[in-house]
Amino acid sequence: MLDLSERFGICQWFHYRDHRSVERCARLMRELGLRHLRTGISWADYHRPGGQEWYARMFEILAPFEILLSVWHTPPSLSETGHCAAPPRRLRDYADFIDTVIRRHRHGFTHLELWNEPNNRYKWQFDLLDPDWSKFAEMIGAAAYWAKQCGVPTVLGGMMPVDEHWLRLMAERGVLEHIDIIAIHGFPGMWWSDRPNWDWHSHWQGWEEKLARLKPIAGERPLWITETGFSTWPCEAPGASMRSRQCGYLEAATLTPAGRTYWYSMIDLDPIRDAIEGFHVDENEYHLGLVTSRGRKKPAFHRLKLLSTTGLQHPQPQEQARTRQPIS
Repeated sequence: MLDLSERFGICQWFHYRDHRSVERCARLMRELGLRHLRTGISWADYHRPGGQEWYARMFEILAPFEILLSVWHTPPSLSETGHCAAPPRRLRDYADFIDTVIRRHRHGFTHLELWNEPNNRYKWQFDLLDPDWSKFAEMIGAAAYWAKQCGVPTVLGGMMPVDEHWLRLMAERGVLEHIDIIAIHGFPGMWWSDRPNWDWHSHWQGWEEKLARLKPIAGERPLWITETGFSTWPCEAPGASMRSRQCGYLEAATLTPAGRTYWYSMIDLDPIRDAIEGFHVDENEYHLGLVTSRGRKKPAFHRLKLLSTTGLQHPQPQEQARTRQPIS
């Protein structure tokens, strides 16, 4: 039987002072019978007027759940370039902020994730500002060290794409010394429509293959998938039901061999907001939820509710094969 209580959770980001979305997500989590939630603190938003109070309220609403807290987004005033994806001018500022988060909000989370998708240029401008990764290594290493001194379990922000060479570099730079868990991201079947000649089947060999590539470097550290999902935006083959396909990918995500897997996301991105790439640059970013921005539950929500509350049996091998599609 499928027991999701330990191995499966939801990832949902909350915008500054969006209390309504936090409350909606909490209600939906309770309805699904799930207790693991990955969310974040924007270091930049924390520095805005009322930022500390906003996050205190977020933790209060989410108190019933076990929170994996991701901390990223450099405040523009501290950044090398004024951009949230740039390194802080003083790298130790990140460790100092991690200390602030631990002192003020330690009761609100179980694990602390240091940054998010660092090898994604939208999240860390390594190509322009940190080509040898020395700044990132110093910044995260100091933060991980201090979190360890405070007794807080640490997760290295999920790789996207999965890159064993990058992880080996982090190990060589000493970053992993105080890291407890290694995280990866992956979105099978997503973000491929602009590359029609890509050989998807040879590229995606399943979660087992991706995790196996990292195991020799991770050693005894658990490997978690802290983001995976599938958009219901109709951008694939004509006639395909994106909502039906989302159900299949969701079910496959509940069966990964990772120590824990988080589905992104619970609620679609509000169409009036910017995605990280910009305003409606990629419509997929707006349709990754199990529930629409207006509150309509998609079939995958109901499927997950069955899986989490009634303990349905694993799908048959041929059903699993159909859901494990290529990834871009």
